[in-house]
Amino acid sequence: MDLTRLTSPTSVAVVGATDRPGSYGHAVLANLVHNGFTGSVIGVHPTRAEALGFPCVPSLGELGRAVDVVVIATPAATVAGYVSEARRLDCGGAIVFAAGFAEVGHIALDDELVAAARDFPVLGPNGNGLVNAWTRAALWGDHAVLPTDPGHIAVISQSGNVGVSLLAHRRGLGLHSVFSIGNEAVVRTPDLIAHLAVTDEVRVVAAYLEADGDGSALATAVATCADNDVRVVMLKAGRSVLGAAAGQAHTAALAGDQRVFEALMLEAGAVLVREPAELIETARALITGRRNPRGVAVLTCSGGDATLAADLADDAGAVLARLGAETLQALGSLLPSTASPGNPLDHTNLVWADTNAVARITEVVAGDPDVGHVIYVQDQPDGLPAAAAAEWAATRSGAELGGSRAGTSVMLTSTMPGQEPDSAVSGLRAALAAIAALQRPAPSGDRLRSIAAAAHAVGGTTATDRAASGPVALSLSEGEAKALLRAAGVSVPLGGMATDPDGAADVARRIGFPVVVKACAPGLDHKSDLGAVAVDLPDASAVRAAAERILAIDALPPGTVLLIEQFAVGIEVLVSATRAGVVPSLVLGLGGVWAEAIGDVVVIPLPADHARVREGIDRLKGAAVLRGDRSQRAYAVDAVCHLASNVGRLLVDSRAALIELNPVIVSAHDAVAADAVIIP
Repeated sequence: MDLTRLTSPTSVAVVGATDRPGSYGHAVLANLVHNGFTGSVIGVHPTRAEALGFPCVPSLGELGRAVDVVVIATPAATVAGYVSEARRLDCGGAIVFAAGFAEVGHIALDDELVAAARDFPVLGPNGNGLVNAWTRAALWGDHAVLPTDPGHIAVISQSGNVGVSLLAHRRGLGLHSVFSIGNEAVVRTPDLIAHLAVTDEVRVVAAYLEADGDGSALATAVATCADNDVRVVMLKAGRSVLGAAAGQAHTAALAGDQRVFEALMLEAGAVLVREPAELIETARALITGRRNPRGVAVLTCSGGDATLAADLADDAGAVLARLGAETLQALGSLLPSTASPGNPLDHTNLVWADTNAVARITEVVAGDPDVGHVIYVQDQPDGLPAAAAAEWAATRSGAELGGSRAGTSVMLTSTMPGQEPDSAVSGLRAALAAIAALQRPAPSGDRLRSIAAAAHAVGGTTATDRAASGPVALSLSEGEAKALLRAAGVSVPLGGMATDPDGAADVARRIGFPVVVKACAPGLDHKSDLGAVAVDLPDASAVRAAAERILAIDALPPGTVLLIEQFAVGIEVLVSATRAGVVPSLVLGLGGVWAEAIGDVVVIPLPADHARVREGIDRLKGAAVLRGDRSQRAYAVDAVCHLASNVGRLLVDSRAALIELNPVIVSAHDAVAADAVIIP
């Protein structure tokens, strides 16, 4: 659907227009007046001739023209009728404030609204509307004051109150628009993101989300952002509860819905933040900075600030520049004797208010070959006398002048949010988060579209989806699972099936000792908990004894048979592919304590080729163990990549809910799936 007229209107009709304060109809009209909207406005009211000076007509049918936006400020029961009429009149879209739809269980009203809209754009219901600072269209159900100078940050909020707070924030400078999307009955967050990505004035989309929604649509939307170099900041509230599969596999516990969402956003080059204020400030920082893979230099006049900057850079994943010998030597001649050249750099307060000295220091740092970004940190107290404030300004000016001479823009920020000029980014954490994103390679629209295609083919499932879908299907037996894996090119141990101890011994003799003997049946996922696994069995008598003991376990389901396999030796790795989350994904980690106690796993949206898997492995804390760094034994990392890529492909092709190999045994030459769970 085309959202151009809805998001950038030049003509508006307000259904429920009134002079009565406290109503949505009054709020919208008052906002249009106070913010200087110059387009045409007409009210719709059965008895009023005017409202707040705007003319009124009795019904939409009497408007006399197809307006860009119909604002519906009437109760929920009336909404579908007005939407249907606005669509019939070929208006550009509608905004619905009313609550009382699906959010309170009134599904029928939601269905009625969607049926009336068809492909007609409707923002809401249960939202606060929209504002566009460029057109001065303040179609907002609360008090709205638009910034005098429109900017380039578009904000989307699934929470009405968060949207209100962001619009009212004193740091709202730089806003292009704000959308309170409500229940998303028709227009969804991905629809808005995709539209804003091709809107000329928009350079950053900042979104507050409470639900993942359609993963395929979201991946497609951020792909459009990548194509147009529109940067993305996300605040995702609420960590989803673990899905029903948590009782059947380790994957859900190690890679819940939030981690899958974060993995998708990493692919999109998005910055993830923790609170609403950071949403705006990080967006401002992204506009200030330029994409550059080189390191960041941080300058300040405080040793404490310098230490804090190093810690926050590490937290944010921002790479600090390594200053070269020539730079350090030059700084040695410029800095006071009490200062130590380095990065972060404390130039001390001995050059305070000396614009030229600070400029020379900043110019030398910014000119270092390893420096791509410069941050200057300064916390200016409120209420300073004019002379003192001028000193702070002179110091900042020196930093900006030095950066300009070196051809590098300087990002001004503070350690204490709120203690900075309006031109600066509020908070060092937000500044460094933006720098970290700008250091990474530009996201690939093609890669994101491939993720969208996989999500469309397989379907991601959020925790809410899984709760609504009822009981989880039984997993395949391990024998069936490994047959599918073998056909998909995944290495599995040599083995065979048996129904009694003598048969188990025959299989073991055929494949060679030592062996593993396990119980095998559909839905039997936690065999070790039942004592139904015996490992490293050296001969036939040991196999018979183990088989007799396992078959005597009362808790085993009827029809249980025995799986006998060669015993593999090596390091344990977890490889899993799952549909649990906003998009299907691959989960990788070292086995044992690395995955379960430390949570050292990576999540990679599917599809994932060999190179993408290798990149993910290198992000593991325990990657050095696999690679054999520092003269340790090296394991077959390429074999793990090949196996994991095939597992991901199998999930997409088979549309299984889960494929979990835990463990995969990795030796110096091979990677073999020692245990396997597949849930159709």
